[in-house]
Amino acid sequence: MNVMIRVDASEQIGTGHIMRCLVLSKKLLARNHTVTILSRALKGNLIDYCCQQGISTVALPTIEKITASNYNDYQPWLRVNQKKDARQCLTTLKEASFDWIVCDHYALDTQWQSLMKRHDTKLLAIDDLANRQHNCDILFDHNPWPNFKNRYHSLIPPSSQRLLGLKFALLRDSFIELKNIHEENIKNQVIVFFSGSDPTGECLKFLTACQCIPNLPFQVVLIYGISNPRKTQLLEKFLPPFITLVKNIPEFETQLAHSRYAFGGVGVSAIERTYLRLPSTLVSVAENQREMAEHLANSGLYRYLGLSNNITPFDYTNELTWLVEHWNKLPWRLPESDIDGNGANRVVKAMEAAS
Repeated sequence: MNVMIRVDASEQIGTGHIMRCLVLSKKLLARNHTVTILSRALKGNLIDYCCQQGISTVALPTIEKITASNYNDYQPWLRVNQKKDARQCLTTLKEASFDWIVCDHYALDTQWQSLMKRHDTKLLAIDDLANRQHNCDILFDHNPWPNFKNRYHSLIPPSSQRLLGLKFALLRDSFIELKNIHEENIKNQVIVFFSGSDPTGECLKFLTACQCIPNLPFQVVLIYGISNPRKTQLLEKFLPPFITLVKNIPEFETQLAHSRYAFGGVGVSAIERTYLRLPSTLVSVAENQREMAEHLANSGLYRYLGLSNNITPFDYTNELTWLVEHWNKLPWRLPESDIDGNGANRVVKAMEAAS
């Protein structure tokens, strides 16, 4: 199969969409398919990173800027209207023929998808908002929503196949062997990672909170992300002796698997922590993460601080204080989830079967 993937990353969008598409891309390549990523050259993009990962990646230019009307308006993320984006994609691809088009973008819906579907081309829509119509052959959403089975019922054609829930989780292969770490190999460590771009400055808030605490009975690894716009401010901050501040970790999966606890957002990294069964405190770094965060918190397995815009350094100080008080009572690991590490294989096989 020849597959084209339309996905963006930026300081506003974050990096999660690209990361899950890279998992799918590598699985497609492993099964001898061809992949081309089309991504707009926005501030904080990961175009070079995708190329470094061995994926053929083509940059779309930024042409015009649309002003957002509210936090539920995702059209400004595209920087052009859907018709122009589709035209640019088709122009960039010229006469190239694709068996599948994959779109992972909150600003794209049935309008863009209908323009891109030509002849026998199939379309896979990756979504987790369930707030717009899709003209797709497969709808994919691997998040653990409370009503995931009926979430897209009225938003896709009746003939569309639905790949929904943790069974289809797009997880990097490097995680697979790290699921059942023995207790004696778990470090006295808390890992903190909110997102690759940290749009609401949670790392800065967390570090400020730590500066108010004289000591902690564990080490903290604070990962501020490859597209964090507050990098300079963070690097200028005084670091308590119990904190290590890094942009990223080459062996992130290994560090995460060997940690005792985590603080983080409710995006792609939440899927990874769920697979590793890592006890965590959750933060919604975007409004669209709130429902899932509340659902996970209601399970009784996770702690939830709320929406990031409402969180202050004082909230992190209080949560760290709670963590210190309960450190020796925490479970080493949470119960098993429905993630078995074969989600990406299932998605690719579904695409192959529908071709």
